Amino acid sequence: MNRKYLSTVIKQRLLAFTFLMAGIVAVASAHEGHSHDKEIKPQSNVAAAPTLTAVSENYELVAIVQGRQMTVYLDQFESNAPVIDADLDFDFSGTVVKATRNVDGTYSVALPKNVDLKSTMPVTITILAAAGPDLLSGDLVIPKLEIHSSWSTVWVVALVAACLIALLLIWLAYKRNPSILIQLKQKLPASLRRFIK
Repeated sequence: MNRKYLSTVIKQRLLAFTFLMAGIVAVASAHEGHSHDKEIKPQSNVAAAPTLTAVSENYELVAIVQGRQMTVYLDQFESNAPVIDADLDFDFSGTVVKATRNVDGTYSVALPKNVDLKSTMPVTITILAAAGPDLLSGDLVIPKLEIHSSWSTVWVVALVAACLIALLLIWLAYKRNPSILIQLKQKLPASLRRFIK
C-alpha cells in the first residue's frame, strides 16, 4: 500500500461522503420548507389571532382580535349579505361593551380589562337590526402559540460540518505522517476496517 494510493482512496471517500451529506441536508431542508397538508393554511397573523364566531338562523358573526381591538363582521345567514345597520352589545362574562360601526360595514369593539386573551371565554352578543333582533353566543378562542423551529436542519448541518472537519483533520494528519492511517485503522472496529484498504 503506497502513499499515492492511500491519498487517492481518502480523496474518493471524502468526496463521496461530502455529496452524501449534501443530499441529506437538501432533503431535510425541502421537507421542512414544504407542507404536505391538503388544506392551505391562512396567513400567520390571522391564524395566531384570537377569534370569535357565532351563528344563528338569522345571522352569522365573525370577529378577529388585534391587540385590544376586535373587528366584527356580521352577515345575514341565508343571503350572506353584510348587516351594516345593527346595534351590537357584547357580554364578556358580565362586562357589556357596545360595538361601534365602521365606514367599511364592519364593527369595532374595545376589549374590556377582564378579557386577558390567555384563555377561551364565552361571549354573548345581542343584535338589534332591521332584519330582526337576535341573541348569539360563542367562544372567544385564544389559539395556542405554535413555534415552528428548524432545529432539525440546524443539527443536520452541524453534524455534517463536524464530520467534514474531522475528515479534514485526519487528512492533514495523514499528509504530515502517513503511518497515522495505519494506526487509526487498527483502532477501528472490524466492521469499519474493510472500508479502508
